[in-house]
Amino acid sequence: MVLSIVDESNSTVIAGGQMGRGRQKAKQQKIARKLKYLTTDTDYDELAKELSEQEPGMGSPDPFADIDDQYADKDVDSAADDHASGAAEAAPATQEDDLDEYAKWAAEAAAKATSGEFPASAPAAPKPAPRKPIPMPMPSALKPKKS
Repeated sequence: MVLSIVDESNSTVIAGGQMGRGRQKAKQQKIARKLKYLTTDTDYDELAKELSEQEPGMGSPDPFADIDDQYADKDVDSAADDHASGAAEAAPATQEDDLDEYAKWAAEAAAKATSGEFPASAPAAPKPAPRKPIPMPMPSALKPKKS
């Protein structure tokens, strides 16, 4: 539980501990967005635009965009495209092989299931024996006296 105390200068002091500036700013933004957008006339395009914005100095949302631009080479890109198109032609053939292998396996499994090779059901587990009750110690004052 966090208690807020307001002193003479009208500044709020949090008794549970100070919040870091980053967390405080994030919390303020969250509250401001709730107040701004959780109404019946919410502008979702504006919300998406605001959420996609970066802080100043953070750079591009894609961390590798700068590196890609720096090392971009037209010849390498065209060679990579040629290689990718060759791989795309080979992919359907391997996919068909995988499907053929799966179909073969599925047919064998179905044949085994219908031929009775697999047991119909597992044998029932034996019922555990009932356990004896744990003896409870009785204080000597409560024991019946032998006369």
